[in-house]
Amino acid sequence: MSILYIDESGTDALKKSTDIREGNSKYFIMAGILIETKDLEDAFYRFDAIKDKYFKDKVFELKSSFKNLHFKEEYSKFNQNELKQTIKTEVYSAIQETNCLLFGVQINKVPLCDKGILKNKNETYHLAFLNILRAVLNYKKSHANDDNIIIILDSREKQHNKRMYKLYREAIEQHSEQLKGFNSKDFSPTLNFVDSSYTFGVQLADFVAGALWRGVEKDDKKYSRMLKEKFPTNNGEFVKFSYIVVPEF
Repeated sequence: MSILYIDESGTDALKKSTDIREGNSKYFIMAGILIETKDLEDAFYRFDAIKDKYFKDKVFELKSSFKNLHFKEEYSKFNQNELKQTIKTEVYSAIQETNCLLFGVQINKVPLCDKGILKNKNETYHLAFLNILRAVLNYKKSHANDDNIIIILDSREKQHNKRMYKLYREAIEQHSEQLKGFNSKDFSPTLNFVDSSYTFGVQLADFVAGALWRGVEKDDKKYSRMLKEKFPTNNGEFVKFSYIVVPEF
């Protein structure tokens, strides 16, 4: 059995122009990190060791935005920006060294809004779920992988969780009706919501989504380049379902 931890970066709100005064992001990224259950312990200790090394309390949600950090006393005199960059590099190196696969969906909201493909923010998530499920399914088919996959997502307020559940189910049902070879039984029938403070996989998915988002929104590809080798390949070649760029029509 495998677990697909999912997180996103960027806003789901519609964006109809590139004017930065609009506030919300141009891109919405959904990322998944797929780990077999037998590899969970190794992955956990790689990430946990980084927290234990730098932070007063390692039981907290470490996000790629690096907010609300409480470093150990011995790091108080370090340059904080340099320290954060060091830790980020260590986290992305840990993902590199973990036996896992990464998947991503990139949605450029501006052309999709302009063409009427996105009419409300629910459609942003729906489109992301559709494509990330398709990406994982295509990987499974190409590798004759029969593992069932549990989908895990960060829990937020009740209304948000209900919205995510409904959009995920709509994506599952749409694929079941329209996508040849899609077997909904390959995926957990519902989303499994967790407290990300205690779920390292969701925190790692946040780092993956953050790296992909910064790569396109900020043209900062330092960390997305580090992760490139973790996306599925075929005979050494990058395959199109590893990282799906939603057509801009």
